[in-house]
Amino acid sequence: MTAMSEGPSPAVDAVRARLWGAIEARRDELVALVAELVRQPSPLGHEAAAQAFVADHLRASGLATEAWELDDRLRTLPEGGDSGVPFAGRPNVAGILGGAGGGRSLILNGHIDVVTPEPLAAWTCDPWGVTIADGRMYGRGAFDMKSGIALNLFLARLLRDLGISLTGDLIVQSAIEEECTGVGSLDLSRRYRADAALVTEPECGRFTWAHMGVLWFRVAITGKAAHAMIATQGVNAIVKAMPIIAALLELERRLNETVHPAWAAVEHPVNLNVGVIRGGDWPSTVPGACELHCRLGFFPGQTLPDMHHLIETTIAGAARADPWLREHPPVVTYDGFQSSGSIVSLDEPWVRALGRSHHRATGETMVPVVGTSINDMRYFNFAGIPAGCYGATGGNGHAADEWLDLASLVPTAKTVGGFLLEWCGVAD
Repeated sequence: MTAMSEGPSPAVDAVRARLWGAIEARRDELVALVAELVRQPSPLGHEAAAQAFVADHLRASGLATEAWELDDRLRTLPEGGDSGVPFAGRPNVAGILGGAGGGRSLILNGHIDVVTPEPLAAWTCDPWGVTIADGRMYGRGAFDMKSGIALNLFLARLLRDLGISLTGDLIVQSAIEEECTGVGSLDLSRRYRADAALVTEPECGRFTWAHMGVLWFRVAITGKAAHAMIATQGVNAIVKAMPIIAALLELERRLNETVHPAWAAVEHPVNLNVGVIRGGDWPSTVPGACELHCRLGFFPGQTLPDMHHLIETTIAGAARADPWLREHPPVVTYDGFQSSGSIVSLDEPWVRALGRSHHRATGETMVPVVGTSINDMRYFNFAGIPAGCYGATGGNGHAADEWLDLASLVPTAKTVGGFLLEWCGVAD
């Protein structure tokens, strides 16, 4: 890691003024870039077209660009996860803008995948069509996080167009599977090294320095099918799920009794979600099987094996209290997210540099926040590359009528652009 004094040099001050002027002058180009990415639907398994767009943009900006399909072995690595979707045809993408030498390197990371827009009936506009009204852009991914991908691409393009040469390398990354496993950025954190990484998640102008761990699990419950007219001769697997759900909610309550100091000001930081329940196939048939698909958060410092043990013992305890479940114990399996929480120090030199840039761009002090969900910053921290999240403003992420505040794009671009100039350095 290259040692450098804190604060920008006079050369950086001069170049920053040029960069900020270009950001303001080309604001419409940035908005159009976000819109073009939103028009490329990229839910799980359908990321190919959007990633091709990203790769083409990076190449056209002069970055040394790679696109590759992930190795299946990533699914079984510690902190990995399995979405069940083949990697073929949906690559990771990264581009390197090589520095002149002597500066610090930086990764700008983002994820191309978005959650589905279902239920479509809840939307007042086409989720893939891009609607702009009252200073907002509506569309799936406009906020989370095509805004961040566009920001990263836009800044790399401006550096090329303005002839700005950095002394350290700038690495721009677009990952798949952030919304369900994170293995896209797990792969990227193993392929590329840098002195810091910024994930341009839409944090509404705040800095996320810590986030929870998250795991997904399934509970398969066996009943006994029968005709509803003789329901007492069957065992309703959906009904048998009720004590299991109650026990899991009690586990959630207990986990919120001892709170990690970073989350002391957060109400109810640990959340269990029974997100999917599948059971039965006919109203007049007692269902013989039911499956719960759940998500549970947990604090940094708690391990996945420990959390697996808590889940399994909780479910086993509920089963022992029921004669049928005692003889037909539920089966617990794991998929999707299986990853720990992450913390980066607010005293990291790059975090202070980002804070200085935020203050110059906005006149305000950058606010540090903690997340009760999970994001891809963790993989870089696990790999020894200090990382956190900062990005644009909006709302309704993962919900109908997701929106991006277009007024937030320029100050966010100025903050990140000014930061990368100071961090990487400017060549003479």
